[in-house]
Amino acid sequence: MKHLFLSSCAILFFLIAMIGCGNKNTTDSASQSKSASELPSSQTSKENKSDSESSDLEPAEQTTSPTLFIHGYSGTDYTFNGMLSRFETEEYGKQQLTITVQPDGSISEVGDWQEEADNPFIQVLFSDNKNNEWNQADWIRAVLVYLKTTYQIDEVNLVGHSMGGVSSFRYLIAYGNETTQPVVNKLVAIGAPFNDFVEGNESQTLTELKQDGPLVLSGRYSEFSAAIQQYPVSTKMLNVVGDLNDGSKSDGTVSLSSGLSIGYLMQSAKRDYSEKIIVDEQASHSQLHENDEVDALVSEFLWGN
Repeated sequence: MKHLFLSSCAILFFLIAMIGCGNKNTTDSASQSKSASELPSSQTSKENKSDSESSDLEPAEQTTSPTLFIHGYSGTDYTFNGMLSRFETEEYGKQQLTITVQPDGSISEVGDWQEEADNPFIQVLFSDNKNNEWNQADWIRAVLVYLKTTYQIDEVNLVGHSMGGVSSFRYLIAYGNETTQPVVNKLVAIGAPFNDFVEGNESQTLTELKQDGPLVLSGRYSEFSAAIQQYPVSTKMLNVVGDLNDGSKSDGTVSLSSGLSIGYLMQSAKRDYSEKIIVDEQASHSQLHENDEVDALVSEFLWGN
């Protein structure tokens, strides 16, 4: 009997142990199942949130008015290829033409102009890409006369990098009120040296620059100052400059003082003007047109609702 009793107890303890192990395995399986099911659920939640946020973004205003992109000194199609590609990806607009201007003002084009409300882009290239701003202003005029006579375009925007911004501004004060060209609705200047590269303004604060204008004037700036009232009243301007935040107060090429100096003239003339300083280690002169913050500023200014 004693042996029978011990055998029964041993069997009972074995069954209890087996049941316990079974419960542990069941619990672990449930825990693993829960973790596995939460991961896709979490990812789906993030995806849904992202979709929701995307749907909250305002779509770009679509018009038939083209935006012309104008490179700077020694620039090529490379200058704006990246920005145009990104804008197309974001569906801000669509590149339709590339126009090349020869030194004599003759024009050739590549592309297919379609009068559609899709914010058409036109890239403007100067065959002599190291010429001066006066000739470039004349070439911009030639392009705009061509667009009006060939495609009956009545309104455009201009985006210019570096000297392209300076030449676009000079075009506006020299020819911007003529009726043989389309009206320029908006101008964006990116890293443009409006007071050239003169020295002597380093000690002036940006507040003083805004209130009084630059201490030392370049020949370029003096000409702009004399002709500022010729800047079209209806043309809005956005001026974007870079600050590498390295103590140079510049984008490595153009000083903040030179870039922002045009603000004093625009405000004195009571023109529609805004400016933005991009403070970033990646805000170098040749990279401003590759900067995400610049993309956002330009697209909002040109096509924001």
